[in-house]
Amino acid sequence: MAARVFASWALVLAAAALAAARAAESEHRESVTFAPTRAVLVLIPAAEAMQSLAAHRPGALDAKSAQEADLARECANGEGQRAQTEKSFLFDIVIRTWRVLLHPVAVSVHEELQKYAQISGATASGDYYRGGDTAAGAPLDSRISCLRFTRFAGNASDEVALDFVAGVRLDRGRDAIRLRPLRLFISQGAAKSANGQYAVAISVRADAVWRDEFTGHQGVVFEQTVAAESVDLKKGSYLKYYPVDTDSGTRVPIVPVSFGADRSRDFGRAEFTVSVAELGTPPATLSLLADMLPDPDEKLTKLLVTAATAGSRFQ
Repeated sequence: MAARVFASWALVLAAAALAAARAAESEHRESVTFAPTRAVLVLIPAAEAMQSLAAHRPGALDAKSAQEADLARECANGEGQRAQTEKSFLFDIVIRTWRVLLHPVAVSVHEELQKYAQISGATASGDYYRGGDTAAGAPLDSRISCLRFTRFAGNASDEVALDFVAGVRLDRGRDAIRLRPLRLFISQGAAKSANGQYAVAISVRADAVWRDEFTGHQGVVFEQTVAAESVDLKKGSYLKYYPVDTDSGTRVPIVPVSFGADRSRDFGRAEFTVSVAELGTPPATLSLLADMLPDPDEKLTKLLVTAATAGSRFQ
């Protein structure tokens, strides 16, 4: 037992010494930071599919390829719809943080790890259903066919670093939304990675406010992870097209329709949010230090860290 405690103390002391050495050299090094980026979500009506997909098209994509033609056809859906759409933007990367109440040595390691995990997100709202048919019992018809999430390389840059398109059309039975990924493009990670490899996960969420005859409601319509990929950017950009067949993807609840809604105009207001998590590969040494650092609830190991830090002052 004593040997195990001594070994743990030695490892923590090594971590503290490494942190102290880095601090001593900080005057001669420039810190590495990521420039602020912006992310935009666009709701794509079928009638605007070509225009919306062509805007800020990544240069690595072949606009004349069969895959791009399939994507445009899927989002256009062969229907004429109103061109009105509402957009809202979320301009900053949301950084995932660890809430740690550790000794400064542990905090510095966790702060460094934060650079290898980033979450970006954007929100847009609009009328999901197409109006015009007021006949009793008329079937619902989706106005919004696709979502396009774009993360740019910087706040003032139009260079596309990540581009994701998902389909949100009504299923054939019109009793559910067929949520499915259609295209994912990545040229730059939002986080650091020791080897250019990333784990990427993308989720889509829909929120709505609606009413029945006497009561108003507010809630999450659906929240679904639609894509999870291992991405290697060492040799260049990553591009993946997903199946466009009608049975692909996931069936999720439809946007609720308010009682007595005016169907002569577009209706079914919903707010869509896309979140993208990007996890880079941290250096092996940093991962080892993170694994070594103690649980803040363990009094013995907290004491060891305090002792190790005190000892490092003599280095």
